[in-house]
Amino acid sequence: MTRLEVHKFGGTSVGDARRISGCAAILAEVAPRARVVAVASAMAGVTDRLVASATAAAHGERDAALAIVAEILELHEVALRALAAEAPDATLAFFRATCAEIAELARAASLLRDLSLRTRDQIIAAGEKMSVRLLVLALRACGVPAQAMDADLFLETDQRFGEANALPEIARHTIAGALLPVLERGEIPVVTGFCGRAPDGATTTLGRGGSDLTATLVAAALHADEVTIWTDVDGVFSADPRIVPEASVIRQLNFREAAEMSYYGAKVLHQRTMIPVAALGIPVRTRNSFAPDRAGTVVDGTFTPGSHPVKAVTAVREHCLVSIEGKGMAGVPGVAARVFGALASRKISVTMISQSSSECSICLAVPAEQATETETALKLELRGDLSLGSVDEIAVRRGVGLVAVVGLGMAHTPGVAARVFSALGARGINVLAIAQGSSELNISLAVTDARTPDAIRALHAEFGLDRLDTGEDTTRRLDLLLLGCGKIGRALAGLVLQRSGHFFERFGLSPRIVAVADRSGYLFRPNGITPAELDAIWRKKESGIPLASSDGATASSDPVEMVADAMRYRLARPVLVDVSDSDGTHDAYLEAFRLGCDVVTANKKPLAGSLATFRALRAAAEAAGRLLRAEATVGAGLPVVDTLEMLLGTGDRLIRAEGCLSGTLGFVMARLEEGMPFSRAVAEAMELGYTEPDPIADLSGADVARKAVILGRISGLALASQSVNAESLVDPSLAGLRKDEFLKQLASYDAPMRLRVDAARNDAHVLRYMARIAADHIEVGLVSVALDSPAGRLHGTDNLIVFTSERYDVRPLVVMGPGAGVEVTAMGVVGDILRIAAERR
Repeated sequence: MTRLEVHKFGGTSVGDARRISGCAAILAEVAPRARVVAVASAMAGVTDRLVASATAAAHGERDAALAIVAEILELHEVALRALAAEAPDATLAFFRATCAEIAELARAASLLRDLSLRTRDQIIAAGEKMSVRLLVLALRACGVPAQAMDADLFLETDQRFGEANALPEIARHTIAGALLPVLERGEIPVVTGFCGRAPDGATTTLGRGGSDLTATLVAAALHADEVTIWTDVDGVFSADPRIVPEASVIRQLNFREAAEMSYYGAKVLHQRTMIPVAALGIPVRTRNSFAPDRAGTVVDGTFTPGSHPVKAVTAVREHCLVSIEGKGMAGVPGVAARVFGALASRKISVTMISQSSSECSICLAVPAEQATETETALKLELRGDLSLGSVDEIAVRRGVGLVAVVGLGMAHTPGVAARVFSALGARGINVLAIAQGSSELNISLAVTDARTPDAIRALHAEFGLDRLDTGEDTTRRLDLLLLGCGKIGRALAGLVLQRSGHFFERFGLSPRIVAVADRSGYLFRPNGITPAELDAIWRKKESGIPLASSDGATASSDPVEMVADAMRYRLARPVLVDVSDSDGTHDAYLEAFRLGCDVVTANKKPLAGSLATFRALRAAAEAAGRLLRAEATVGAGLPVVDTLEMLLGTGDRLIRAEGCLSGTLGFVMARLEEGMPFSRAVAEAMELGYTEPDPIADLSGADVARKAVILGRISGLALASQSVNAESLVDPSLAGLRKDEFLKQLASYDAPMRLRVDAARNDAHVLRYMARIAADHIEVGLVSVALDSPAGRLHGTDNLIVFTSERYDVRPLVVMGPGAGVEVTAMGVVGDILRIAAERR
């Protein structure tokens, strides 16, 4: 067995006898496949109690100090009895001797009313010495041989009591010398974390993250294959879950990313903890000992770009900004050196720095408790410059938080900083200062302390860090969720996938379809549905086979489920595209907006339904900062809605709109003018794919009415729930008939329709099915128009819309062009997708 693993257990993981037994079970599971070294912290709260005892003793509070020591002894004796029915005499004697020694030190300190750092370290290191012996007992109860190892006998450090540093070269040899013989005997060394040995043999402690550092020092000395840090959380989170409840566990971090996160307050390995293993490339995992089945986070030397350049958003609170301002500073060497030298001499740590390019301003952030000392130190150092006027002022702004956006993937990825500031600007959060290193690993910015949580939430949402990683770089992707597998959906897929370079190259984006749905269910692939899979879907649909029968598909009649499922992932610029004719897709739109997805629709029903639904959709899109594009609902590929929105956006006001909004009925009318019977004209339109799936929607005027309602609502002319006066060309009861029966029944309309065509011709007119939209009414029906009028000159499937507005009153604005057909409609949808791509690039 050559594999070697180091497992470190934090205070909550060894918090009581039950938890200690759980840790032993974890180690017992690992032991058959690897050699194991365990490192343990003191039981939860014990180190804090030891510090409290030492502090009380230093203040002369002898009884209080001794009472705490007695509580600690009782805590360990209770755990000992729980782990072993008959407490081993040697372990019990060790606990009592250790606590007796602490009590003697406390008595001496209380008598002197003084406590040296050296003595303090000896006291607070006792917690680990007792906990490792409890873990050894639990391991032996599992049948695993183990031996307690006190690190203050072999982990060599300097003499900085309280914050000791390991002496790497010496410690490497002494650690290996102490632990390898135990491993060779087939035992698990259970090592005290947090403490070490000074050159004179005294006990030292390693400061913040000391037990983690012990684990990585051991791993480096033994050339371990992996280190696992067991805590009470599932791993490293994308943000503080207390601020962002939807924060997710990051599966992988680079050592540098983890260091940046640690510096800015994230609950992750301390920077110096990673130094021993980073150089050797030894991975470090953080896992939850309360849920050992969860994967946790691995920190190693690899770079995993994933589906986004940003890995996490973290922050530190309660800081202040100190600004040194002065025109006389420009071009004067050494000012920054003097500033940092003055702070270093007082052990003041600078958390962030930025300097203007003119060198007239240096801005730095320090912890709030050091604000006064910082100001005093700088005014003392720069007093001569202040008196001469080369430095104008030293200003301190309190109540500041520092937010960091971290990720190696940000390097050379354009637009990250722009998105940071846009997200904060959208929430009304002002940035006080910003700093970014040349490595582009971290964008750090200062905001008011009160807005720090808002800033974290805004940035976390902007970069989708609550979503599942798709595992690939999607920074230049455009992900489409397709509702509808009919002819338009198939044509759209062909346009997007086969000619995507032509359409999207100007934006540097590559579109792909990640989800597709019909009434039976949906297929979702976070990394894109392959062309082969799409072709299989189209072939099955042509044969009447539902999409839900496809491999990997989910059976569901609710498109909301598809949207929710897809948006669990960190998709790139997601767009829900509705090319169905379903009545109930508006809830899917609302879900899309809520989850950060734009919407393009060719389906008229959601927007032409109830006025309340229309308003809810517009309000939801605006509230979520998403886009709702619906060009194909009115003019297919004709820019009707785009033209109207351009007019309104430039301050114009629509007075009325009228025109031919059905390419299908335009085609039928043209065939009637050529002498073709009405039933045959409709049959030909059906064969060419011009009609709606149910041709009654065209012939009854319902399709044109919906288009008119949508135009009226977008223009603001139809903001009341007034009814639409629509003329039907056939009896609506023909809906639902088989095609052959439908066409047979339609023949009864041939003669009456021929009479109307002939009557119009006698007056040098032609028939057109037109919509009229005004402030007080909407009318849809068959109208006789002059041959030389704009409507009369239409051919085939051409559509026409005439806008009369305050600006275009004497000479109305006319939009005319092809208005029916699968390809034309699909192109209209692509146009809307392109408009969204332009907004989101």
